Amino acid sequence: MTIQQLRYVLAIAEFRSMNRAAQALFVSQPNLSQTVADLEAEVGIVIFNRTNRGITLTANGEEFLSYARSAVDQFE
Repeated sequence: MTIQQLRYVLAIAEFRSMNRAAQALFVSQPNLSQTVADLEAEVGIVIFNRTNRGITLTANGEEFLSYARSAVDQFE
């Protein structure tokens, strides 16, 4: 798990859209999706529900988001 992955999760949660988060982060959407999928596999939870209407956090994702915010804040 890297700080970059955590920042990606925070951006996706903020924008509720993989495309808008990718634009804000200046990365490609496929790269962002793959990075988050790798993180989900690493931590063993699904962080986001992905639908045609956008992205929402799972219950585990909500809990992970608070961890991610804390870790990024401490890093900065």
